[in-house]
Amino acid sequence: MSEDNDEAKCCASCGVVEVDDVKLKNCTACYLVRYCSVKCQKDHRLNHKRQCKKRAAELCDELLFKQPESSHVEDCPICCLPLSLDESKSVMQACCSKVICHGYPNSMTSCCSKVICKGCDLANEKQKMEESQSQILCPFCRHPVPPTDEGIDLNTMKRIEANDPVAMRHVGTRCYHEGDYDSAFEYFTKASGLGEADAHYQLSTMYRDGFVEESKKKELYHLEEAAIAGHPRARCNLAVLDCENGRTKRAVKHFMIAAKLGHDLSLENLKNLYLRGAVTKEDLATAIRAHQAAVDAMKTDTSSCCASCGIAEVDDIKLSECADCDLAKYCSDACQKEHKSQHEEACKKRAAELRDEILFRQPESSHLGDCPICCLPLPLDLKKSVMQACCSKKREFEGKLERKCPFCRKPAPSTMDEIDKQTMKRIEANDPVAMRQWGREQYIKGNYSRAFEYLTKAAELGDITAHDSLSCMYHNGLGVEKDRGKEIYHMEEAAIGGHPNARHNLGCIEEDDNEERAVKHWIIAATQGNDGSIKALMGAFRRGFVTKDDLAAALRAHQVAVDATKSPQRDAADEYDRKMRSP
Repeated sequence: MSEDNDEAKCCASCGVVEVDDVKLKNCTACYLVRYCSVKCQKDHRLNHKRQCKKRAAELCDELLFKQPESSHVEDCPICCLPLSLDESKSVMQACCSKVICHGYPNSMTSCCSKVICKGCDLANEKQKMEESQSQILCPFCRHPVPPTDEGIDLNTMKRIEANDPVAMRHVGTRCYHEGDYDSAFEYFTKASGLGEADAHYQLSTMYRDGFVEESKKKELYHLEEAAIAGHPRARCNLAVLDCENGRTKRAVKHFMIAAKLGHDLSLENLKNLYLRGAVTKEDLATAIRAHQAAVDAMKTDTSSCCASCGIAEVDDIKLSECADCDLAKYCSDACQKEHKSQHEEACKKRAAELRDEILFRQPESSHLGDCPICCLPLPLDLKKSVMQACCSKKREFEGKLERKCPFCRKPAPSTMDEIDKQTMKRIEANDPVAMRQWGREQYIKGNYSRAFEYLTKAAELGDITAHDSLSCMYHNGLGVEKDRGKEIYHMEEAAIGGHPNARHNLGCIEEDDNEERAVKHWIIAATQGNDGSIKALMGAFRRGFVTKDDLAAALRAHQVAVDATKSPQRDAADEYDRKMRSP
């Protein structure tokens, strides 16, 4: 038998052994030693005090930093999914104090004080309409829901008389918002005494803000009790206090636990600490994955229901997606208009994300595509390719005049009038390349209104270079009024279509406000063979916005793109062109 086991069976003060008539009791603070009487415990206090405090603090930290199985709001008692941390997404049933989920937003039923998710609440209301019920029933206890505030208050007070901590906290919160801080403190104290986590949190804020006598010790105590019970905001506040006191490691532990419960602010704080070197990359990645898992667990599948009225998609009811995002579906235009104010912020955010996904996708090739004759990528230098007016096909310049188009084999026009005539035929056939070419010629001649007309038509038909030319017109204000929004729109459309120069210009625009986005644009353009983007990346590298590895990868990809446009025939054409230009 070990020495520790022998000591555990003896009184730490007098040494008496535990027998049938002598019962030893643990020190309730540390559980390290046992005593036969209160007198022995007092006599041994001086010897044991330091060790007791140390072990008690360790036990407290073990309990404090233990990852809760769920947050303090637990699961919806109807659908059994975790309730959202956003209190606007649940309702509380006052008849039985159950917190039930609303599909989107939590409410409390007065009959049972159950908080349910708003999805279950909405389903309950739909059932009432479908069954033509005269009164809504609580989805948990099936009692009729009172139609008036007086009836709800009466049910809530019945729950308080039954010592329901959720109802006590609910009334305490209402008193707090009404400015009756004494009553709020009374209800919160009773609820916290019965183990209600949010009541502990509310008490901590009252001790902090001075609505009762300020007490840092009591504030900290109630924060810790709430955090142990799974309250993410309380744990986040504890982390902030630890940061202020220089205990960064403890703060990181708190933020990690809260983030894993789905708390957004704690995750943001972890990201900030990561930038300061206080959090490892692996720990941050773990927290992000756990946070997303917690958030996903709170969601219900609403993809087959109207986001406004909640009606399900069936054979005779078809839902259409929001045209700007993929987050919501609607059964009618009226539902979409009614839901706009609730959906607008999320819609704009998701639409911007979807736009960025498309914008920063690496194009398979440049906007020029491949030569239709040799099938090699066309060079970005426009001087090294020619367009056949007969079929609007661009091919690499071979350095010799041909009597027939190398693509459609029609006789090549010998005069400018014939070229213009063939170009107009292509325009009449709705050829966007011919429209763009004609628009650019009008632009060079100074006929900006006609240039704008043809370039707009070409852009509508999907011509990428036309989008780039339109962005220049909106930038310079030639033929149209200057418009920064339209300039960027056409520039983005051109970049998405694989136009390296438009992509490079986007990077230059982003450079002042968001160099990270600028670098993304330049890397994509450099990968397509754009020389200006390589120079811009080198400048960003010197400023510390591009890593050595990313710059090296961009240089290699740029060289590959340039080499892909080379061929012996094109080299011969370049040589022929130089000879023709030389005196």
